[in-house]
Amino acid sequence: MQDQLRQVMRYWPSGVTVIAARFEGEARGMTASSFTSVSLEPPLILVCINQTAQLWPILERAGQFSVNLLPEGHEHISDHFAGRPIEGYEPLTTEDPPALEGALATLFCRTWAIYPGGTHKIVVGQVERVTLGSGARPLLYWNRGYRQLP
Repeated sequence: MQDQLRQVMRYWPSGVTVIAARFEGEARGMTASSFTSVSLEPPLILVCINQTAQLWPILERAGQFSVNLLPEGHEHISDHFAGRPIEGYEPLTTEDPPALEGALATLFCRTWAIYPGGTHKIVVGQVERVTLGSGARPLLYWNRGYRQLP
């Protein structure tokens, strides 16, 4: 079933985000497509984080995180946070929680709830602040590759 689910999910297009958090001076980020809105009142979103991800222990302790929506042309940032790091590249800001300069939009969230989700944790965040970028087009991911809107 795992292979079949993986195959089906290849056909679900999504935007690309980088989830970032900092705890005791250590900042981490992770590329994620498992992001969605939950509620407008209160303003809630959710992300799913694998419990083995390097970000997980930081995010769990930090109590706050950012969700950075990537625009077209930022494939290198997605790759950097998806386990193909660029040597010496540190794109996260120094604010708490850290964010990405040049993001399409950034949501700054306080952890609202955490639920079990198999190998993952389902993290619900209450949006406390939003910054909007330049209005560029979103970076998309579909069928194991980056895509652009026509």
